[in-house]
Amino acid sequence: MTDAFDREVFEGQELVFQWGDPGDSAYVIEEGCVEVLTGVGPAQKRVAILTEGAMFGEVALLDRQPRTASVRALVPTRLIRIDRSHVEELLLRSDSVIQYLMHLLLARFRSTHDAAGLQHRQGVAGDTPHADSSSAMDLHKAAVRTLSLAQDLSDAIDREQLELFYQPLIAFDQLAVVGFEALIRWHHPTLGLISPVEFIPLAEKTGLIHRIGQWVLQRAVADWAELRPFCVADANQDPFISINLSAPELAGGDDIVAAVQKCLSQHGMAPQELHIELTETIIIQKMDDVASTLHRLRALGIGIALDDFGTGYAGLDYLQSLPFTCLKIDKAFVQQVNHSDRSLHIIKAALELARSIGLSTIAEGIEDAHIGYRLSSLGCSHAQGYHYGKPMPKQQMAEWAIKHRAAQTAFLADLTPS
Repeated sequence: MTDAFDREVFEGQELVFQWGDPGDSAYVIEEGCVEVLTGVGPAQKRVAILTEGAMFGEVALLDRQPRTASVRALVPTRLIRIDRSHVEELLLRSDSVIQYLMHLLLARFRSTHDAAGLQHRQGVAGDTPHADSSSAMDLHKAAVRTLSLAQDLSDAIDREQLELFYQPLIAFDQLAVVGFEALIRWHHPTLGLISPVEFIPLAEKTGLIHRIGQWVLQRAVADWAELRPFCVADANQDPFISINLSAPELAGGDDIVAAVQKCLSQHGMAPQELHIELTETIIIQKMDDVASTLHRLRALGIGIALDDFGTGYAGLDYLQSLPFTCLKIDKAFVQQVNHSDRSLHIIKAALELARSIGLSTIAEGIEDAHIGYRLSSLGCSHAQGYHYGKPMPKQQMAEWAIKHRAAQTAFLADLTPS
């Protein structure tokens, strides 16, 4: 669906569209500027100049009427084109682009459509129609950023802008490294590091999540051969690498299971050394399809971790019906364990529940030794957090491992009776 966001380049004085044309698209100015003209022939009159970041053509797009103005590029201009097919699909979702388009449409309906009204709304040359309120400006900025990121994300994989960072997972008893969680990062060429909190939901809305998910799976499994030597196996736990999958991916049924099997086979990786993480929100979104996929993945020997436990809306019946092997206790509770009795009791209950049904536990977000000691004393089996190791590229893992082994040696020495 992101392919609908085409970029179009117009030379100076070239028409983008003219009065009476079908209103089948809107545009966002990525670079350059355009003029808006009303009337035809000798009576044509400039009513506004729009610059970078402005959106135009949205009224005809939404009300399916012919264009009521002409737009011409004043200098070489690059536009992001928003086709009606994309907008109609997004209308089913709460999207910043749609919110902004609808805001503009409602504003236009509240005023006249004549040239004077348009000129009044535009103000002086260079003003844009969204400048009438701070809320409209916020919607505009969100819409433009969403459109731009959606287009760029479609190219990010091919242009090698995505990267996996790996965060160590530590066994509390001896501080041994037992695995890593793979965390995706996007190095945008102009915006810098884009948080997955922002681009993963966008990838789900545009359908790109399947390509990104496949890339993460392939990259993590391929990297495992280099990361595995940093881990220690014991009788209770094989070394493992965890990846996060979204609801659309897990609802894919045969496709995702076959993809996982093929990837493991290609790289000669044991199924039990791959773990899948998902949140309660993902379970709720597509319960039946996700449940079927999880049971099939677990049948292969793959571990299944419930991430951010305690922050979602899932009932405890999911722990009975779904094949989880691990509970990850959310950092919101972990980081307050020494300051909040409520967080302490929630963690105790989660740990007791996990022990009673045979699940391992990972405490997320441990940022200092005091929190780590408390979680260990409560019986949590594994740790994750900046206190032990931040997410890092695999190239930095050897340097980190040297420092961690020194810390581990000191820890074990303290445990040894003198």
